[in-house]
Amino acid sequence: MIKTLLFVFVFVSFAVLIYKEFSPRSEGNATDVPVTKADIPSVSEKPLPTAESQTARETSKTKKDESLPHQVAVTSQEAKVIVYYFHGMARCTTCKTIEKYSREAVEHYFQNELKNGKLVFRTINVEEAENHHYIQDYQLFSKSLVISLVKQDKKEVTWKNLADVWKLVGDKDKFFQYVKDEVEKFLKQAS
Repeated sequence: MIKTLLFVFVFVSFAVLIYKEFSPRSEGNATDVPVTKADIPSVSEKPLPTAESQTARETSKTKKDESLPHQVAVTSQEAKVIVYYFHGMARCTTCKTIEKYSREAVEHYFQNELKNGKLVFRTINVEEAENHHYIQDYQLFSKSLVISLVKQDKKEVTWKNLADVWKLVGDKDKFFQYVKDEVEKFLKQAS
């Protein structure tokens, strides 16, 4: 009986994940990214260097990268990239390692983008009341690393959940390369 219930639970969970992954999401579904308490670094977080304003580019180009999901064309001088690490209250060693590797990869490869505000790294506890909306916004089902492209008017235009971090957490070099490659795709969209 227990094996049957466990099998049904796993099967239904897997079906829901597949549905969420492959269900269509229209480009008109772009969401506003609200400013929350999580946007302000807490004492326990290691804040990353960011700038309040972005440097204006002489020319603004409209680009579209076909490898990014859920997207709309973006004017370069209006956009920035946010890398979110979402977690809950209970955090295992692997979850903490994913956060650590993600932060280290972003800091290692994208120092200039962090300094000029073109890239931001945020750690957010989705179990806090003001952060529950992220679960629906990004279709979260576990601790996750999500990259988001946001216009200066705080309108999100595209995002991607980097689900492969769970597969790559055992190989730091491959993990770093994966995060680097994905962040670079988004930064190209933002420039």
